[in-house]
Amino acid sequence: MYKFTAIILFFFQLSFTQEVKFNEDEVKNRLEILNKNTPLELVYNSSVAKHIKAYIFKGRSSISTMLAATNYYFPVIEPILDSYNIPLELKYLPVIESRFNPTAKSPVGARGMWQIMFNTAKEYNLIISSYVDERMDVVKSTKAACQYLLESNSRFNDWTTSIASYNVGKYGVLKAIKRSGGKKSYWDFRPFLPKETREYVPKLIAAIYVMNYAKEYGIYPNYESNIFNKDIDSVHIERKLDFEELSKLIDLSEAEIKDLNPSFKIGVVPYVKERKFYINLPINTIEFFLANKDSIYQNLDRNKKSKNLPAYEEMVKKINYKIKSGDSVGKIAQKFNCRIKDILLWNDMKSTRIIAGKYLKIYVNADFE
Repeated sequence: MYKFTAIILFFFQLSFTQEVKFNEDEVKNRLEILNKNTPLELVYNSSVAKHIKAYIFKGRSSISTMLAATNYYFPVIEPILDSYNIPLELKYLPVIESRFNPTAKSPVGARGMWQIMFNTAKEYNLIISSYVDERMDVVKSTKAACQYLLESNSRFNDWTTSIASYNVGKYGVLKAIKRSGGKKSYWDFRPFLPKETREYVPKLIAAIYVMNYAKEYGIYPNYESNIFNKDIDSVHIERKLDFEELSKLIDLSEAEIKDLNPSFKIGVVPYVKERKFYINLPINTIEFFLANKDSIYQNLDRNKKSKNLPAYEEMVKKINYKIKSGDSVGKIAQKFNCRIKDILLWNDMKSTRIIAGKYLKIYVNADFE
């Protein structure tokens, strides 16, 4: 049924594409309406127009898929943004980061819906281990992204600049401001940012516009998959649990369980005394699980296959390094095999100036001696 619906939708949108037109005055008016209801600066310019055109003409299928995904992800993301007092329009940031794909991986090592780098993940206490990568946990990664954006806005007192820093880092923004002669407005120092970051904010503005006005261009949600159309909740897991074995005991396939729980890298929930893990399941499945928990665990113990699973190891540990006389950020970075800009990020530093006797947060490989 879903494939048939998707085929009809494809041909409908294909025929509609022939009629789609880009009306500049109409776009400006709609953006102004959106702009009046947000602390963000939703301006119209040639860069924004370029990305809007790319979405409504070439990116229709992608927008259609993302519209369907938001029905599941927005009810998860929006309350978190609200709790951090983050503008709700930033729920569209994953459009340009990952297309709402919680398992997205970038060539430079960013992971998850919010495309969080390894070192940034540790700054915000996301677990990365042999079993788990919480950058791919939608709730926990959203909270980390909110913390970063909130801290950035506290520094720059401007949401547009904070959004740019999400792409290039706070240090990158400070360098651009310095190169511009100290200009603080994003649009004034934008020419001094890297090319990708110069397009980042316009692309987000375009995404906010198109996701709000998609149907005006004949773009509708594509509900090809039904797993995310169910009401989902989470349940705490009290022991090691294998998705393959669990799928045989509940009305859900292993692939569906993995789709709902992308942060478990090998399809296994580890048991670690000092850690609490949960999994997401449809609410009716959770009710069944809780009502039959003891027998489910007994069956899992009885039927579990012998698998060569890795030991649970967390990939990094935190060191509070006391600065010594004669130290420099460069020497410390070399000592701990990290980058200067990592140390600046971890410690929210504006410059490389350090003081003997003070402490720096450093994240290293777990086996670092």
